[in-house]
Amino acid sequence: MGRLLLPALVALLLAGPARAADAPPGASSCTGCHAASRVPDSTIPRIAGRSAADIAKALREYRSGAWTSSIMGRIAKGFDDQQIDALAAWFSSQPE
Repeated sequence: MGRLLLPALVALLLAGPARAADAPPGASSCTGCHAASRVPDSTIPRIAGRSAADIAKALREYRSGAWTSSIMGRIAKGFDDQQIDALAAWFSSQPE
C-alpha cells in the first residue's frame, strides 16, 4: 500500500497546478474573494461550477453599472466581452 500512496500523492500535487495554469487571464482577480466563499457563512457567492451564462451576465451587469457593488463594478470594467466569456467558461468548468 505504501508504494501506491507516494505515486498517488505526486499525481494529485501535479494535477492542481495544471488546472490553475489553464485559468484565463484575470481569473486571479476573482479567486481572491470567491475562493474564500467556501466559508459557510460567507456573503460572497461561490462561482465555481455555476452556469457560464449566469457568470457572464453578472459580470456584464456589474460592468455596465446596472448592478452595483463596492468592488465588482471596478473589477468587471477591466474585462472586455471576450475576457468575460473566457472567465465564465473557465469558472463554470471548475468543481463546486
